[in-house]
Amino acid sequence: MATEETKTVTTHKRGSKAAKRTENTQTADVKSAKSVSSEKANKAETTSKKAKSSGRSGGRGTRAGDTSGSTRGGSRGNGSGSSKGTKNVKNAKGAKPSRNSKSANAASSSAGNRRNSRLAPQTTAPQQDDVLIAPPKYRKGSMRIVPLGGLGEIGRNMNVVEYNGHLLLIDCGVLFPEEEQPGVDLILPDFHYIKDRLDKVEALVLTHGHEDHIGGVPYLLKLRPDIPLIGSKLTLAFVEAKCKEHRINPRLVEVKGRDKLKVGPFNLEFVNVTHSIPDALAVFVQTPAGSLIDTGDIKLDQLPLDHRITDLVEFGKLGEKGVDLLMMDSTNAEVPGFVKPETTIGPALDQAFAQATRKIIVASFSSHVHRVQQVVDSAHKYGRKVVFVGRSMVRNMSIAADLGYLRLPEDTVIDLKKAHDVQDDKLVYMCTGSQGEPMAALGRIADGNHRDITINEFDTVILASSLIPGNEHGVYKIINKLVQLGARVVNRDNAAVHVSGHCNEGELLYMYNIVKPKCAMPIHGENRHLVANGMIAVKTGVDPQNVVLAEDGDVVDLYHGQAAVVGSVPCGYVYVDGDSVGELTEDELEKRRILGTEGFVSSFVVVDTETADVVAGPKIYLNAVAEDESEFDKVRHQIVEQLQDAMMAGTHDTYKLQQIMRRTLGSWVARQLHRKPMIVPVVADIAQDVDEAMGLNAAQ
Repeated sequence: MATEETKTVTTHKRGSKAAKRTENTQTADVKSAKSVSSEKANKAETTSKKAKSSGRSGGRGTRAGDTSGSTRGGSRGNGSGSSKGTKNVKNAKGAKPSRNSKSANAASSSAGNRRNSRLAPQTTAPQQDDVLIAPPKYRKGSMRIVPLGGLGEIGRNMNVVEYNGHLLLIDCGVLFPEEEQPGVDLILPDFHYIKDRLDKVEALVLTHGHEDHIGGVPYLLKLRPDIPLIGSKLTLAFVEAKCKEHRINPRLVEVKGRDKLKVGPFNLEFVNVTHSIPDALAVFVQTPAGSLIDTGDIKLDQLPLDHRITDLVEFGKLGEKGVDLLMMDSTNAEVPGFVKPETTIGPALDQAFAQATRKIIVASFSSHVHRVQQVVDSAHKYGRKVVFVGRSMVRNMSIAADLGYLRLPEDTVIDLKKAHDVQDDKLVYMCTGSQGEPMAALGRIADGNHRDITINEFDTVILASSLIPGNEHGVYKIINKLVQLGARVVNRDNAAVHVSGHCNEGELLYMYNIVKPKCAMPIHGENRHLVANGMIAVKTGVDPQNVVLAEDGDVVDLYHGQAAVVGSVPCGYVYVDGDSVGELTEDELEKRRILGTEGFVSSFVVVDTETADVVAGPKIYLNAVAEDESEFDKVRHQIVEQLQDAMMAGTHDTYKLQQIMRRTLGSWVARQLHRKPMIVPVVADIAQDVDEAMGLNAAQ
């Protein structure tokens, strides 16, 4: 009989509540370090035990040197605790946080206001990071890594690498808003950590051209336009087009796989990787303090359309040199096995095209060149014309075709305006909106709001994408609308029309075994993905103490081959709302959410503070509230009584009277109507107006 092996898992991941438990399989512990002092270790151990028994979830694990007590915590992903404690990493795998932790209450652009406000509705509790553990002064001869996005979320990927005062940035992406963030266009990484040291930034390395890796570049360049951008040909072409929209001319440095480049004190080597976009690269960063690999987004597809496979030979060579820290894509770490080759999609698309009797609409990411290539090939095979729909789709495919990444058979692609002259059964519309985005082309088509495209019975709609966690509701909402209009919807649930661009568990095992890093720091994923990635690293022989489960804003120091979280810096959400960047706060978002979900109630009353009497009102006005105004007759006399009592007690300040009216009205609405509308009280004081008028006359 196999021996059951149990180990205690200790992490410094802020996150889900995970009690210590026994595993029947070979489980390993993922620990992280903050120092090596044995004296402090004892203190940390004591703190950890206290945290476990406190009953508050989401504790962050401690290890030697962590003497911060139990004030910090809260999870971006699962849990609301503010204590530090031990937890079993395996348990966290089962937890399903809301997407990207946006629902976990990230703070606004104010760096000092990190994750300190509520988001509604949410499946995770807010983080209580009122007290951040400041990192120690940079230790000369170490390499410091600070993730400003991408950990605990799928999006806004950005990492800062520091060596002796010099900074290297890797990726600068955006996060797209959810329903509970109304009016928000984009969410950026928090640049506050580097804002005062932009002159020390040597370069920005871009791993590939997806929005969650390049979307924030123009906003960074507005702070310093001359930061060199290093990337592959297609990536830089996408970035350049994006920067032109912002009237920025970036400095571009083109590289390809196996190229070497020295930028300041950083020696860089680039490795070809396969992803759902051509020309993706991993980057190897070496300094006298050590070395790391940031894989970007990666999969080990052995049959990609462009025959540009992930360069495992080069990864092996780097592994032989010695890699201190591997920062590995975690997106599919929970998915067993291997990702299917990209070439398996072609036959599935051919079958869908063969069965289609009217027009076909295919939705995918606007940068998924390989998927578009397969759609174009199928369309050409079945004698259909292809129409690119959506500004980003048109722009990106034009760039890809000009650079030779997209092959377009002659007379296959036509302009949207000419599509009206072609029969429905000879058309394929290639558009955006595969993630259920309401303002994307497919969303507007499903709502009947698209200017040029309408859904008719027997049309075929193909969603060529995987569900990004948190988008399920939006996607299925779109699908239901399309089906209701009579369309046949083909998606990943009923046909093999998409494969992921990220490594599954089996491929991650290969990567760790090939590179053989001393330390591992999972990136690009929600909490559960990061934890699963950490467990995979341990399975391949990485010391559990050398697996760093960090979060956005955590400061990780690599020193003498050891990586550890040493503190955290404020790292909130920076909202782009129209032309404003960082001006929208969580309080404003809360008001928008309330207005959108609970309605608006205003109340007006006239008082005479000298006689302590209510002269007129209260008059109550309702907006987006289902109840009739007559329902509020029950609370009017309560408001009058409360105001009179306050004035008789000596309260003459109209602001204080307004607050009394707000509390009285709010508590009644919550109790009787079970609503929490926005309440705007207005109190006018006759006595004050008379006094002001008399004072004005006296002055004259």
